[in-house]
Amino acid sequence: MENYILNKELKSLQFTVWNEGVREGQAHFEGNLKETLAYLQENSNKGMEVSAFDPEYMHSLEPVPAMQWLIWYYRTALTFLEENDFETAELIPYPSNSSS
Repeated sequence: MENYILNKELKSLQFTVWNEGVREGQAHFEGNLKETLAYLQENSNKGMEVSAFDPEYMHSLEPVPAMQWLIWYYRTALTFLEENDFETAELIPYPSNSSS
């Protein structure tokens, strides 16, 4: 089952990169969508997961494996970023641990 976010949330989401299963202490990285992409591309993402928080809409999304997050970025988020139409509220899928 997938989660959904509003396309306009893409600009405000903040991501945190952790070791899988660890959500206490210091994260490896924190940043926005593009910063997180750069971090994951430059560093080994094996055994890592990405959690997301939207400070504007005040909600968190469940952590997903880093590779799954990268696939979501290229298959889904990038399309909405390229279209750059944030005037309409459109739901877009966000991965979950139960999706493949």
